[in-house]
Amino acid sequence: MAAAGRLGVHFTFYLNLGYTFNWRHTLRHVARKQLRRVAARPPGPPSLPTLAKLGTAGVFETMLLNPRLGTRFRATFDRLFEAGHELGLHGGTDHALWQRALPDLSEEQLEDLLRPAYQSFRRDYGKPRGFASPGFRYDDRVLHLTDSYGFEYGSDMSGDSPFRPRVGGRELTHYQVPVNVAGEGTVPLVEQMLALGRDDGEIVKAAADAIRGRSFALMYGHPFVEGVRADLIERIVREVEDTHEVVTVGEYLARWRECHDLR
Repeated sequence: MAAAGRLGVHFTFYLNLGYTFNWRHTLRHVARKQLRRVAARPPGPPSLPTLAKLGTAGVFETMLLNPRLGTRFRATFDRLFEAGHELGLHGGTDHALWQRALPDLSEEQLEDLLRPAYQSFRRDYGKPRGFASPGFRYDDRVLHLTDSYGFEYGSDMSGDSPFRPRVGGRELTHYQVPVNVAGEGTVPLVEQMLALGRDDGEIVKAAADAIRGRSFALMYGHPFVEGVRADLIERIVREVEDTHEVVTVGEYLARWRECHDLR
């Protein structure tokens, strides 16, 4: 928030209001990664390990206490809202379950994850305009829920620019606003370059070049990496401020629609 204040801009923050850790599905994910190594399969895209992101204390708090994020960080969320940042909803009440086991969930279980998070968000911050699934994990049911809950946009699907998704031959009512500045495998660009050992100057240049290559550019990050290295975000913004303006995702979509005469 301090960097946003110095820059005089507002960001979009997608809030998860539930649990971030799930023993069953997290351990299953770790086991699959180990099997991939044993089978000598290619590793996933470069990213920072969890310990490097959260630190020892953060790992123990997450694994042992596993607080509800909507309660644990309520004061922070309130400050973001009061400062005028755009807040969107990030999944439901169990981040790990959504990200690791979405295909295994019934329609009823999926909506049971989403509904209480949506209701809590709406009670505290008003109706959310935007939605983003944990880990970009979505399916047709998620797209239909994004429509039925009245979200203006989602940021789940890949692409170069906003579009209305189609399911079963029918165009849905919400827009998808893809993240189009990211590293390999949708790992945030800044995180991936940190994992590769790039220095700050290289990271700023790579991000600025990627942004300048687009009329509308959407880059994302996480609070435990990009939030900690907000100095890099500030340098990136200052590097491109001669060609681009920083706006929220909602404003990005509004300007894109106006540019394409889609009012």
